[in-house]
Parts: sequence; structure tokens; C-alpha cells
Amino acid sequence: MNPYLLAVLAIIILGSAGAFIKTIDLPPVTLTFFRMAIPTAVLFAYFTYLKRVTLFRTSVKWLLLGSLLNAARLFLFIASYSYTSIVNAIVIFYTWPVFSIIYSRIWLRESIPKRNQWLLFLPLAGIVIIFSDQPFTIANEDLIGMGAMLLSAIIYALTVIIFKRTSYAYTGFEIVFFQNLLGGFIFLPFAWSALGSLSWETYGLVTVFALTIGLLAFGMFFQALRKMKASTLAYLSYLEVVVASLYGILLFGEAVTVQLVTGAVLIILATILFQKE
Repeated sequence: MNPYLLAVLAIIILGSAGAFIKTIDLPPVTLTFFRMAIPTAVLFAYFTYLKRVTLFRTSVKWLLLGSLLNAARLFLFIASYSYTSIVNAIVIFYTWPVFSIIYSRIWLRESIPKRNQWLLFLPLAGIVIIFSDQPFTIANEDLIGMGAMLLSAIIYALTVIIFKRTSYAYTGFEIVFFQNLLGGFIFLPFAWSALGSLSWETYGLVTVFALTIGLLAFGMFFQALRKMKASTLAYLSYLEVVVASLYGILLFGEAVTVQLVTGAVLIILATILFQKE
């Protein structure tokens, strides 16, 4: 399949993550466990018993570092939706392509014109404007949620680069296996006490969430990443902002403020202008 079409389909599916998280309404540590453990178990069984593939072939240290960072990133990502709206969270999360472009220049040696250095001030200004709508107190849940998502975005951009570095030797779904590998083990002790008290409906929802977002969408995403620049994929990913925001507005009645729209425009504009040579 055309990598651009594959990326778009993956991004549209990823846009439903916030709606899943809001609907399931589990503690972040428990939901993070399921989200990472289920794809790991399914892919391990598939590659080991059906495909007879040797998973640990090369760049293992990089893959494990990426997996560790992704565990922290995903916990922050899910926790963010527990505190703030889908619209707020997804706009903040999409500062990640700017960080990805910077990391791409450092580690992948993808060129960035000198004039684009000034564009780094646009997403910074966008973040400041969005956060300016919130009172800076530890009791402000929106502020906590958006702060968690900003950290998630910074970490996520780095994991994209790490997995881009290793994508030459692994398929997209093999990368998904490593992406989730450590998270299930890390969060199992914290989620263990809740496992016996969940309803069958909740188990069904978390399974669909983990397989749809954690396995299918990210498998397609990393398959596309193997055949295109990380910076190009970052640009296409802004479709997720639209999809996720529509879920928040239509399904959960979330409000959109002037500050949010202004900040979102600056963040998105920065990445669009970054693509121009």
C-alpha cells in the first residue's frame, strides 16, 4: 500500500484514542497496562509461534530504550485525558512534530533550512497562549492534564526518531512489539489489584482499544515510517488533531476557546512552514 495512504489511515484511527480513554474511564496506570500488554502478547505469539521470526536481531539496546520511553510517554498521554478535555490534550500533544523535526536534524541528519530556526518560537508562543487560559494552581486539573501531555509529546517525538533509526531492520508490526514490550511488565504490579474487579464489558473495551490503537494503527504508522521521512510523517499527523477534536466536540460536548484556537493555529502553522525548503 502507498505509504502516504497507510499513514493517513493510521492517523485517522489514532484520532479515536481520546474517545476510547474517556469512555473506558479506568485509572491511567491500569489502562496503560492493558494498552501495552495486549499488543505485546498478541505479537509475541504471532511472531514466535506462527511466523517463527527471531525478534531480537539488531539494535536491541535502542529498541529497549525506545520501549522504556514509550511506557512513560503512554502513561502521561492517558493520564492527560483523565484531567483535561480531548481537544485541549490533542492540541498540546501535537507539539511533537516540531520536536521530531529538531530530533531528525540532530540524529537522522534530515536538513532544516536556517530560516526555520525562527519558527521554533511559533509553537512556543502557541503553548503559552493555550496555557494562559488556565490559572496556575496545583488544583487546576486542566493545567495538570495539559502539562502531562506536553511531556508526553516531548518523549513521543524522541521515540519516533529511535524507532525510525531501527526501522530498516524490522517490519512495522515488529517495531510495535518492541514499542510496547516493557510497558506491560512495568505497569503490571500497579494494575494487578484491579484486574479481578473489572466487568466483561470493560475487558472487551480495553481489548478493542489495545488492538485497534496499539496494534493496528501503530503497525500501519511504523510501516509507513519505514518508507518516508520522519518530518513528512509528522506533517501528515496533524490530521489527528481534526479527528480527535471532532470526537471531543460531537461526543462529549467539549468547548473550544479563543486561546485554544489561536494556540493551535500557531502550533500547526509552525510545522507547515517547517516543511518548506
